[in-house]
Amino acid sequence: MKNIFAIIISLLIGHSAFGQKTPISFVNNERIKDSSSIGIDWDERISEITLKSKTEFEFRSFPMPSSCLTWREYNGTWEKRNDTLIFSDQYEVVENDARFIFSTKNQNKHYQLEFRTDKNSKLSEKNIEIQLVYDYDADLKDVKRKMELENNFSLKIPFSDIPNRKQLASIRYEYFLPNGEKRYGYITENQTVNKKESDLPNQIGIILVENPKKEIIYRVTKAILKDDEIKIISKEKNKSDLPDYTGEIKFKEFYKKLNAK
Repeated sequence: MKNIFAIIISLLIGHSAFGQKTPISFVNNERIKDSSSIGIDWDERISEITLKSKTEFEFRSFPMPSSCLTWREYNGTWEKRNDTLIFSDQYEVVENDARFIFSTKNQNKHYQLEFRTDKNSKLSEKNIEIQLVYDYDADLKDVKRKMELENNFSLKIPFSDIPNRKQLASIRYEYFLPNGEKRYGYITENQTVNKKESDLPNQIGIILVENPKKEIIYRVTKAILKDDEIKIISKEKNKSDLPDYTGEIKFKEFYKKLNAK
């Protein structure tokens, strides 16, 4: 009797709300060419929606099918209410772990970098690694240097020690806090770290945030299921007090159930 009961339970678990075994996949392999990428077949919309189990789903996109490095997966939970599928997932946003204060002193012929923490905790590590990052179009190799901070945890980099300074786009730093946590980032005012838009100011304060804030973003996507097709009808997520640079999930018009007759 116990064995029969176990078999019935396993069969129920292995079936979805559709009365079929999971996983169930809905696909749309239609592609568009991104007008901003001439000659590149780039399409970041979701191509596959898979109900992995009776509670878990997976969205998959293939912006460039020939390059698996561009493929993306989103996982979460789902439920069915009448003819509506509700997909729920979440992700984390984190405050930038450094802030910068820029100013220019015309009489100076060097970059002056000054490090401190947002809570003014005492720094201890004097060693730092610096990388000079050049404009991409200049076709120059970045230059790495191991350097040592002054007693006040500042660093002076003479202009004369920077080859091809006119093409310098940003300065990357790598530094260890007293707790052993490694911090690294790019000092720049450009939108892209390796694309020079303006000269880097020569007086730079680097404020290392000791405990960056974190927030969870909850995202809900709703779809209608009809005649073995899924159509997305709404997307929403909670607002964050922190900058959220995560791109929106993009969907196609409809998704057809795989192997549906």
